[in-house]
Amino acid sequence: MSRTHDGTIDQWLDELARYETVSGFAHAFYELVADYLSGVDAPSEVMRALYRDYLAVEARYHGALAAQAAGETVDLKVVRAVAEKHEIGMRSMLERMDEPSASSAAEAGRALLAAQCCYHLGLTEQVIDRLERAIGEGAGHPLVQFALGYNRYQLAGQAFTWYDAATGKDEVLDEDRFRMACLSAVSAFQDGLSGDEFDGQLHWWIATALRSAGFGDAADASVRRAAEVIGDAGAWDEGASFADDWSGEVGKDNGGLGPISDEEIDEAGVQFRRGWALSDLD
Repeated sequence: MSRTHDGTIDQWLDELARYETVSGFAHAFYELVADYLSGVDAPSEVMRALYRDYLAVEARYHGALAAQAAGETVDLKVVRAVAEKHEIGMRSMLERMDEPSASSAAEAGRALLAAQCCYHLGLTEQVIDRLERAIGEGAGHPLVQFALGYNRYQLAGQAFTWYDAATGKDEVLDEDRFRMACLSAVSAFQDGLSGDEFDGQLHWWIATALRSAGFGDAADASVRRAAEVIGDAGAWDEGASFADDWSGEVGKDNGGLGPISDEEIDEAGVQFRRGWALSDLD
């Protein structure tokens, strides 16, 4: 786990790690934000104060969900109230992050945190905008590139497809624009390739986006590259979730290769952080 030299942030991160409703990817992403905000300059300290408040909102939300799950019955009115309070908290955090930071690292952290708030609010275009800002400030970490590629892919479906209830399938409204949007997602995934084990997951998502765009042969090649990196593709659970907070259901026509589990993304996040330091932001 990342240590931020801020005991409160570390405590919140430890608490969030205990909740089943916080995916492995989400926690790795939260730790990455903490890394970017661990500087000793004034802008970083300002952002750390905001981040402490953000993590407190998250902890209250997931704690309330855990309390409901532990009971004999689930009170839907309580769950709805908890969700509404969480949404209010995310909107409040966004308003408090309007001003850019003078520090590049702090600005990268601010943009990443804003992207997470926007994701919770379902604002996909704004998620993409914030992630692109973070990358422009030097946050080109593979986890960030994955998040950008995934949200671009999601936006392609939101903007250029519609659900046909009669067939039970998503139908593409504009083939050319949908294809270009998918290729934009591929570009982000490719930018995250770094020679690490996580490349297998990125190649899998490259294949998913390429197949959606109609490039079957290229998608098959990416699936093979993913299998080469990961190893025994047969050991993967095709129904497993990669990251509850950044990915959902994926295409079924994937060559038998499914997304990695939350446990594997936890391990990948640790591996990425081993050779990564704040000096990389300069």
